[in-house]
Amino acid sequence: MQLAIKTSQKVMQVLSAQLVQHLEILQYSTNELEQFIYDKANENPLLVVTDATMKSQYEEIQQLASYSFKNFSAQYYGRQNNSFNPIEMKLAAKESFEQFLLEQVPMHKNLSSLDLKILTFLIRSLDDRLFLDVDLEIVANKFKTKVLHIEALLDLLQTFEPVGVGARNYKEYLLIQVDRDALAPKWTSQFIKTDLELVAAQSIKQLSKKYKTPIQEVKKTVHYIKNLKPMVTGDKFETIPYVIPEIEVEKLGEEWMINVNRGYLPIVSIDKHYVEILKNDPNCKTYFKDTMKDALLLLQGIEQRDKTLYELARLLVELQEDFFNKGIEAIKPMRLKDVADILGLHVSTISRAVRGKYIKTSQGVYGLQSLFTKGVMNISGKMDSIMYIKKRLKQLIDAEDKQKPLTDQHITTILSTEGIQISRRTVAKYREEMNIMSSFNRVYG
Repeated sequence: MQLAIKTSQKVMQVLSAQLVQHLEILQYSTNELEQFIYDKANENPLLVVTDATMKSQYEEIQQLASYSFKNFSAQYYGRQNNSFNPIEMKLAAKESFEQFLLEQVPMHKNLSSLDLKILTFLIRSLDDRLFLDVDLEIVANKFKTKVLHIEALLDLLQTFEPVGVGARNYKEYLLIQVDRDALAPKWTSQFIKTDLELVAAQSIKQLSKKYKTPIQEVKKTVHYIKNLKPMVTGDKFETIPYVIPEIEVEKLGEEWMINVNRGYLPIVSIDKHYVEILKNDPNCKTYFKDTMKDALLLLQGIEQRDKTLYELARLLVELQEDFFNKGIEAIKPMRLKDVADILGLHVSTISRAVRGKYIKTSQGVYGLQSLFTKGVMNISGKMDSIMYIKKRLKQLIDAEDKQKPLTDQHITTILSTEGIQISRRTVAKYREEMNIMSSFNRVYG
């Protein structure tokens, strides 16, 4: 009998408690971080939290008092042009969820009047869970358009906050959440689509056998699905938070000013008096050490979050200056990995940084995730955004000979001469997504 000793080397990354909490804080939106801070303060007696509302109440009253009726009206109507006024937002506490959802349209300047009517109808057709309660074919017939057109607008609605709005069933509600998370386990979507019953029953071995996947991976996926957000219930007006932009970008002269917005977050500090009491009590040494460590982790995590968001915003201004000057139509293709590589961070860190967060620009308020777009490689080796290609396609059709409309193949050839290499089928797909008829049906006169 022979005994053999085998050795192997494994490289394992163990995250420190500090890094874990920093990453947790980074992924929170302003609303979520505010709740997290209060939860921590309830657990830790060393933490002192000053309510942001109380802190700024006097200043806001002063500002409101100084407004003339004319200025107030200008602020109100300016909102129609995508301005973001935090004081007005507070005054509109009773604003309906319909307005809340409509104000989130990231490309509302480019939507047609028909699109806005359909989008409004979809929003008014949401039930108490904010699920869509109308068949898409009925909507298409009502507005005399194609189901594909309605699906495109529903896709847009499903990018809004709160996560899951516009879902047609519970599976789609979960899939919307998964689609937003670049860190979701590999098999998550498939488990939800076809085996949600097995997930609910925690049939780990059965799932492992069916998908030929290690049990540990299945356990991780099932745990992830079980921790997705539950459905919105109760009063919509209370469950839907306001969109608060974490970052504000403004151009002053030739310089871009970047501000990480902490105005709505409470002020967090450490109670020095209580520190002295615990520090000098020999029976509380371990308790004091643990609570002080926890308090410092929170403060450091908030500062690290601000630093990461600032560095991200500074890079976005550099990479997407045309977007900040002209709006969403001028956005360039950009991936999470591209930004992560430049900043020297892991792609998961960037994913957490953009999750559920918004940026205020002179063009409006946008979800950070909406700035990361796919593209098509052109002959020069650069990427053209799909949005730009669609815009160019529409320009060609608008300028075509009305008696001899351009076929999809003609458009493909023209785009090819401009360096945009896409297939005829892709041109047809983009044309249909914009609800533009084929050349045969575009014969004018």
